[in-house]
Amino acid sequence: MLARLAIWKARAYMKKIIIAVGGTGLLALAWSSAWAQTPANFDVVIKGDVFFTAGVMSQNTDAGARSVEFMNRFRLTVTPTANADNGLTYGARLRLRASLGTGVIDGDQAYVFAKGAFGLVELGTQLNPNMYYHVIAPSNFGTGGIDGDWAIGDAGWIQNQLTFMEPYFGGGYTITTFVKSANRIDYITPRLFSEGDPNQGLLGAVSYAPANRDVFTGVDRTMLNTDSVGNRPYGYGRTRAYSNCLGGGKPLGCDYHDVYELSLRDDETVAGVTVSSGVAYLGGTSGQTNFGTLQSFYDLSAWQAGLQLGYRGVAIGGSFADAGRSAYPRRSAATGPLYLDDQYTWTAGISYETGPLSVGFNYEFGHDAGDLTVPGARTARLYAVGVTYRLAPGLSTALEAVRSATHTEAGFVNDALGFNRKFSGDANLCLWKTQITF
Repeated sequence: MLARLAIWKARAYMKKIIIAVGGTGLLALAWSSAWAQTPANFDVVIKGDVFFTAGVMSQNTDAGARSVEFMNRFRLTVTPTANADNGLTYGARLRLRASLGTGVIDGDQAYVFAKGAFGLVELGTQLNPNMYYHVIAPSNFGTGGIDGDWAIGDAGWIQNQLTFMEPYFGGGYTITTFVKSANRIDYITPRLFSEGDPNQGLLGAVSYAPANRDVFTGVDRTMLNTDSVGNRPYGYGRTRAYSNCLGGGKPLGCDYHDVYELSLRDDETVAGVTVSSGVAYLGGTSGQTNFGTLQSFYDLSAWQAGLQLGYRGVAIGGSFADAGRSAYPRRSAATGPLYLDDQYTWTAGISYETGPLSVGFNYEFGHDAGDLTVPGARTARLYAVGVTYRLAPGLSTALEAVRSATHTEAGFVNDALGFNRKFSGDANLCLWKTQITF
């Protein structure tokens, strides 16, 4: 009996070996076939953009602050690409940046991709699909209006405002839905009902990242944040129990795991009117913190929708985004009583483009819970008007004026970084930008 059992196990083991060898042989055969079709050399394309922005501003609570600042950024994208005889396009992309206030050169993209009749697959440190395919109020003027340079920088031009949540996932000036640079898998479908036009029709996108702030060769298996270095209370509480965001030396963002995104985008032209619409959902699990006491947070759950219409150079549209209680702390002995209000924002605007000139106006409204330790909500309003003039191919200059206004609930005592002082988001800002895209 034991001998038969041993023979049966040996046969099963050999079967696994045969299957493995056979599978390896098929992979090798497929690889050799692909190799025969692969060009000897990749075409390497280098692109980039550079801008210089000067700003003059005033804010209600300025004390010992300069009213004039300069800002500069240089980004360089390197893309080696090859085309196989079977129609497959594949390659890799790296984007380097001179943008940090420390003077250190860094990067925010490094991934491989493959594109064919099946769509587009991207693997590596990259942006989330909604960064490319979102629809909000027109922002093709000035520095980008509500989506422009006013929010860029180590501290941002305007303090304690930022409309609390961006109009789309991953934009960068708030941490609630910041998920753009992470090790992820993105899949984008081909355009459907497009009649061969790559800019028309319906497309879908799916994205998954094991950890929100795990980039490049980093492998972060922990589900618990115990590194309080740089941790800033989220939601304007008074202790570290209020935040799982911005901890340690990791990139910007809250501590999310198993982050996924689902989105649809449709572009049509009807009777000369262009119609662009989009909807997306973002989900994930919030990590816990342990700074002496275990603290849990609400999971990431957000959605965004937008619509934009265009006719003879005029564009009009808007959007709505809602993140509910994402990343808010759950009530515990460490937090005490909490007063939570949903986080949401909406945008509206209009622009006009003729020849080298673009002008426009847009508006954004934001809402969140403000100070979680006192009842009531906090609201913000942002107004932007601007003009862009294209001086030559790849060269443009722009002017923009931004007005910020914030209303906090009674009893508000903490600013956006958790310091115990009452900060106002009311500010006026004027920006001048010169940009080269190559």
